[in-house]
Amino acid sequence: MMIKQAGFYRELDGHGEGTNPAPSLRDAARSTGEWDEDRILGYMESSTELFSAMGAERDVIADDVWITGAGSLITDGTWMWPVELVHYVRRHHVALPDEFVAHIRNQDYISPEVSHERARAFFDERFGKNASAAATAQDNSTTDGFFTWYQPPLTTATTQALLNSLEASGLSSVHPLSDDLFGFCETREGKREPLIGGTENLLSVLTDEQYRAVEFACWMGYDQHLATTVERLDDATQKLTFQLTEIPEPDREEAVAALVRTLDQDPENCLGFVIDRTGTTSGQDWDRVLLGPAAPVTAWPDTLAILRTRLPAHPELAETASTEYGPLAVFHRP
Repeated sequence: MMIKQAGFYRELDGHGEGTNPAPSLRDAARSTGEWDEDRILGYMESSTELFSAMGAERDVIADDVWITGAGSLITDGTWMWPVELVHYVRRHHVALPDEFVAHIRNQDYISPEVSHERARAFFDERFGKNASAAATAQDNSTTDGFFTWYQPPLTTATTQALLNSLEASGLSSVHPLSDDLFGFCETREGKREPLIGGTENLLSVLTDEQYRAVEFACWMGYDQHLATTVERLDDATQKLTFQLTEIPEPDREEAVAALVRTLDQDPENCLGFVIDRTGTTSGQDWDRVLLGPAAPVTAWPDTLAILRTRLPAHPELAETASTEYGPLAVFHRP
């Protein structure tokens, strides 16, 4: 298929061809851009995200700002480019391949829809044959520990209390050095937008009903973070998931303890939670177990908490001892 590539400069994971190294991003910076640069940028920003990375890198030319989502890849079904290229074109007017610019103009600056099959083929071409299948298998593996809890929709007051509680427990929603957010927002229509700014912006998007999901890094120290997702399941429930996988095992218990301390600040508003340090129950539909038509518990996490009013729907829990936690009954792995 041979996808065409744009903007993979030496500093953006470019490897060049043969023995020739990739050109330098710094050498490609210009004082002015194309006459239609804004429209070109609009095309690039509206194209399809092929691969998502939760991270950030400094502007390698100015070294004064963080670029969120660095490492992510974008495609229009013909070309592929790194997401941070948009930043460098906008700020430093970095040159794009003439063929790529001509292609955008020929499309009348409207990026086409990319089918799932074509995106998957490009993914495999970039990362190796069957890479997407391997990534799916990894996502469904039993090595991804998590701490998930459910609660009523966040308000400005409860969101501020949540962020304050996380901070007090040793978990920061912004990087301790830069005070920057690293993450994405996803609208109800499925459009992903970068999440930038500080805690005030996170406060805004978490309470904005137009966003179905918000992803951000929750930092434990300067170099460890929990990938965090807040999903709006319906008009009555939001789901918070903290992935434990990126935290080394010796520090994982500290992360769990910090999240428990956060949850302890408002147990009355919790609709249920699951703690699974190794991800052995990642295949269990916990949304249904704890909230929906009562799916039975078929795999035990480390800790499971369910509303006591829902216990009659779970006869499989009848023989297991529980403790009270606000409105919840808490069970530990037998």
